[in-house]
Amino acid sequence: MIDYRLKTFLIAAEEQNLTRAGDILGLTQPAVSQHIKALEQYYGADLFEKKGRRLILTQAGEYLKKEGDSLEIHSGRVKRELGDFDGGRRYFSIGATLTVGEFILPRFLGSYKKNHRNRELEIRIGNTRCTLDELLHEKLDIAIVEGPFNRSTFSHELFIEDELVFITAPDSPWAEAPVIELNKINQYPLILRESGSGTREYFELYLRNKDLYLQPASIVMEVGSLSAIKSLCESGMGCSVMSRRAAAKELELGTLVERPFSGGPVIRELQFVYTEKSPQVFVKEFISFCHRYAE
Repeated sequence: MIDYRLKTFLIAAEEQNLTRAGDILGLTQPAVSQHIKALEQYYGADLFEKKGRRLILTQAGEYLKKEGDSLEIHSGRVKRELGDFDGGRRYFSIGATLTVGEFILPRFLGSYKKNHRNRELEIRIGNTRCTLDELLHEKLDIAIVEGPFNRSTFSHELFIEDELVFITAPDSPWAEAPVIELNKINQYPLILRESGSGTREYFELYLRNKDLYLQPASIVMEVGSLSAIKSLCESGMGCSVMSRRAAAKELELGTLVERPFSGGPVIRELQFVYTEKSPQVFVKEFISFCHRYAE
């Protein structure tokens, strides 16, 4: 656990305001000022310059923030690792990309918690790029991603395979074609996730491998929610490409239909991803459990 005064300093440096830092920490503004003054006296250096109500880090403050952030990360890792000893309470963070986090992982987590009641899990959902960045900065213990990643940077293990499908409303003009010709993909009004999402990057990789590229004009909207994308497609506004698992309910109800690609199915691998700094005992246990549950 890092010193409470250093914690106050890190929050104040992040917020650049004493009052907001106090609100976050549950302290009065004078108490925040006292904590920072005590640090300045201890280190013999000014940590902030004031510009109106805004706090600006000095060169010494910048250095302390960098070292303090590293110490906070290390302290959190020590806490998690100590939890692996008998009698310890275990806290772990799992990152997941949107398809995995919304439509695949919840049923695994429900069963895992029933069998590991002494574990506390935090689930953080984001796109592939952001999730991998958090993993690198030790804000996550393990992640499950759906998009391409640098396999030389991370340790990884296959979770499950997943298929991307072309979807649209059954009464839309784009549902009339029995097959989606890839060389005509830019003729469709596409509603897609943002750049950096696993689904978007994997589909673009699939096209690049066939010397094809998405044109910006064909993307009528970028949406960060899979549910919103499905609703827009159901309304007849356009088409999309997403995991069959994510669209399973709508495909079964008939509010959306899928069409195959002329280039064959788009199969991708969902991967467990972690680093050498991840808590290995938990990582191996969690991966092993998910494999057993999937079977």
